[in-house]
Amino acid sequence: MGLFLSSVTNKVDAKGRLSVPAKFRAVLKDMGQDSFVCFPSFTEMAIEAMTMDKAQEISERLDQEFNPFAEDGDAFATSILADSYELPIDKDGRIMLPEELMVHAGILGQATFVGLGRRFQIWEPEAYREYRLAARELARSNRQKFAAKRGQAQGDGGPQQSGRGPRGGGQVRHD
Repeated sequence: MGLFLSSVTNKVDAKGRLSVPAKFRAVLKDMGQDSFVCFPSFTEMAIEAMTMDKAQEISERLDQEFNPFAEDGDAFATSILADSYELPIDKDGRIMLPEELMVHAGILGQATFVGLGRRFQIWEPEAYREYRLAARELARSNRQKFAAKRGQAQGDGGPQQSGRGPRGGGQVRHD
């Protein structure tokens, strides 16, 4: 199975049509898909996107994890499934982004597709640049936690920096 990788910014035309990156279309085609499912992210000002198979998997998990008549189950189902759109890809490789999704993400003239493995997101480009910087900083801080945890599990205190490269790091030495 292919993965959605990289970030690509494309123009949104006056009718709200947006070209899906060729790499993303190729992944969808390999999966036998000619459309994908989108919904407003409930954690970011972005649009979540995935294959119909992945959306079905999420629906099944919701059914397994939550009482379908309980408030918490309804909240997740409403936030994900009730606000979802299936977006077919036309013969020119474009989708029509629904206005509700564009407003949620603040998308006007351009949109950035962000590959996240088995799913992807669609962002307003400047908002994504800001999010990406914050995400990289969080990843850097969590990298240290991960390295320490890994070292504890191995009993060696974790990887040690060699002292070369930016900020005294760069190369990691495992003793």
